[in-house]
Amino acid sequence: MTSANQLSRRSLLKGAVAGSASLLTFNQLFNYSQLSAQDNANDPQTIVNLAATAELIACTHYYRVLTDSNIALAPDEIEVLKGFLDAELQHLELLYLNEAAPVTERFYLPVDVYNDREQFSLITEQLETTFIAAYLAATRQFAQLGFPLLAATSAQVSAVEQEHLALVRGIGGRRPNNVALARALFFNITEAVPALQPFLERSAGYEGPVSFPGADAIRELIGDVGVLPISPFSDPSIANVPGSNSVAGATCTVTPNGNFNGNLRFGPGLNFEIVGKLLAGDTVTVDAQSLDNDGFVWWRVSTGDRWVRSDVVRATGGDCSVLPALKT
Repeated sequence: MTSANQLSRRSLLKGAVAGSASLLTFNQLFNYSQLSAQDNANDPQTIVNLAATAELIACTHYYRVLTDSNIALAPDEIEVLKGFLDAELQHLELLYLNEAAPVTERFYLPVDVYNDREQFSLITEQLETTFIAAYLAATRQFAQLGFPLLAATSAQVSAVEQEHLALVRGIGGRRPNNVALARALFFNITEAVPALQPFLERSAGYEGPVSFPGADAIRELIGDVGVLPISPFSDPSIANVPGSNSVAGATCTVTPNGNFNGNLRFGPGLNFEIVGKLLAGDTVTVDAQSLDNDGFVWWRVSTGDRWVRSDVVRATGGDCSVLPALKT
């Protein structure tokens, strides 16, 4: 008997693949013999390579809607989308730490997807649904292959992609919470390839190619309106709680990450006004830390009441974890 899940997968694949010739091109590109095989054919390297390619698509897509869009996005929608972009970049960099080698950094995007709110929401929902299902398949595969920490990390990513799916449905005016469980469309992660194929090869209704903008350009766009970095299951660590090991009078020096210009705010939180910029290459001394309501650690610049979020800079001297904690 054919299961409901098998029918769902077959329906998705049938709708996603334009023809056998184009599928063969991808088949040869990835060196897969059966994209929809119901066995554990994918090794860990294949899984992380495909995941990194998907994350590059996501980064490019969200960067474009924030920089090259005619959609009238509200300020809170822009903030949400910057959070999406930051999360996808963090996912990508985690995959690179696991030696991922994506297939390409150049993609094709649907015509007019950045001119029409409804189309943007629908296309993004389709993408996120594919990402979620792919990470769920990867969770199953990592577990079966004997890598439980990678399986749990994959589940962490899938949970965040489900948040993106809910929020982008809201941008399109549809009810965000419309499912009881995330859709498990794939058994193996390679089954997601046909659904992503139009973004990777030229297809009717798609234009490009468009290149991944790069991590520095993404960080510059996000500024300090990103999302909280979380330790993955594959690299567990004890979260630092500001003040738990503070040392009176401690200071450290920091500089922006990469080519990023960091916002300096009047207080430790996004609700405080921007009062300056920490330019790429600048180094400043910070002398205190504070935790905001969203769980972000902020560091106070010692030469005035200005604050910078800790995850957009890196320490160049001293131990910033022992800075005295302030309540604001």
